[in-house]
Amino acid sequence: MKVSKKHLFILTLLLALVFSGHLSSQDEDNIREEVRVTNIEVPVRVYHRGQPVENLTRDDFKLYEGKKSQPINGFYLKKRKIRTLYPNQSQQDLIPTPSKSRLIILTFHLTRYNSDLKKGIAYLFNHILREQDQIIVFVNDTTIILNNPTLETRRAQLEEALSQESIKANHRLTGYFNKIQRSLHFTKTELEMRAQAEASVPIDTRPAQIISFLKYYLSTWKEYKKRYLLPDIDNYYSFTNFLTKINKEKWIINFYQVEMFPKMKFTGDLRQQIEVITNQMLSTDGEGIQYARMILNLLKEIELELNVARDFDADEISKFFYKTDVTCHSIFSWIQKESASPDLEFGTVSTDIENSLREITSKTGGALISSNDLKSALNSIAQKEDTFYMLTFAPADSSKTGKIKVEVKNKNYRVIYDNHIRANYIREYLIKKNATIPTISINSISFKEKQLFLSISNFLIQSNGSEKRGRVKVRVWIMDETDKIIYDKSKYFAPPHESMTISINFNWLKLGKHSIFVDTTDIATGKNSLNFLQPLIR
Repeated sequence: MKVSKKHLFILTLLLALVFSGHLSSQDEDNIREEVRVTNIEVPVRVYHRGQPVENLTRDDFKLYEGKKSQPINGFYLKKRKIRTLYPNQSQQDLIPTPSKSRLIILTFHLTRYNSDLKKGIAYLFNHILREQDQIIVFVNDTTIILNNPTLETRRAQLEEALSQESIKANHRLTGYFNKIQRSLHFTKTELEMRAQAEASVPIDTRPAQIISFLKYYLSTWKEYKKRYLLPDIDNYYSFTNFLTKINKEKWIINFYQVEMFPKMKFTGDLRQQIEVITNQMLSTDGEGIQYARMILNLLKEIELELNVARDFDADEISKFFYKTDVTCHSIFSWIQKESASPDLEFGTVSTDIENSLREITSKTGGALISSNDLKSALNSIAQKEDTFYMLTFAPADSSKTGKIKVEVKNKNYRVIYDNHIRANYIREYLIKKNATIPTISINSISFKEKQLFLSISNFLIQSNGSEKRGRVKVRVWIMDETDKIIYDKSKYFAPPHESMTISINFNWLKLGKHSIFVDTTDIATGKNSLNFLQPLIR
């Protein structure tokens, strides 16, 4: 099943953003409910020189809430690896007893589905994934649930999706290349014509033409950056909000192909002309120097803007993932794309996303590997063991969410944990975000007597002539116990108020356990909200 969504993955994740998924129909896969508890779990990762420390005991730790020391009631070491098979093993070599399913999330920031990525996908399905796994894929702006019965058919589904998304990404990049190429060609022609007219025109108009081109180039890059590159933190909110409800082993593997964009060649004819004309303007006075400074400032701004990750807050994102008990891995790779243009070339976009995602992977017990050898990178990831200690304590006041502090005796160790473990980062972020742009939310979802009830709010209300209305798309799809899609329909609404309720009758549903998914979209803002439930019809 394929679901088109507006999101910029990062990560790129990430990173990703946007996010949807489904639970297994197996009895062991329960939905976590928010309940009042007396003990709080605190996952703590301890490192020394980059390696996990595994030999600590309860006595090596001290835990404080506020400034008051709290007894550690529960303590155990937890280890997990994503590998299930070694290179000389096959799926038949797995332990014959049924194992619990895992949620595997594969994310792709994809420019080209090349041979390196194809080898990586083959290794992934042959040596890491297993039949019981539930697999969700985010590739560029598309979400795919791999719900075919066998790994072989799921692999074919993924390969087809990656191939199609690669074509779309290439067309997108080529389209922006052509836009800049046309503007560049027009600028070169204009500069030549204006140079020939210098004898009869008292004012040199070439600097103004250069400024016009550079502004167009800059605005084109900003458009591309906003639409395709900058991670939307709202996507991570939706993603982690979903993950907190899944009570099973969870893994994320992020495949990130470093982005390329058409850049001016320093040796190209236009770039050389800009240098010559700018130097000429600098040797004059008055208006000429002002033009030269404007050109130099635009060139500098273009260079700075090509750093795509300045607005990516790894600390903020990491807080979200603390709540999910998920291990994140990332693989960075590069591609080559040639250009026949004498003035433009496809250049790698300078980015600090790699460093940001490295921090996220470290804090979740994963690894980030920069390599075009995806097979080797996946092998390293498979051997990476996520090791952490689980500490539990009883808060002094269950109504307050004070900060905590965890210490170990050896001060040379690096200790990673959430110092505000009881805080609801996702809710806090949503409140903050709603102060500027509302994020649509599903307030409640229930299923009674074969009727689905929904309460939706926080969508944008806009004026349309004499009336104010929102524009909301609601999509509902249902899977039976075999993960077969038996219902999938969408409907648009134009509510006059910032909240709405919906009921849908499903009298035709047969007995058994079903997975019902609701995906809402605020058409005005592009924001999404997803929720689900698993009713048992008796």
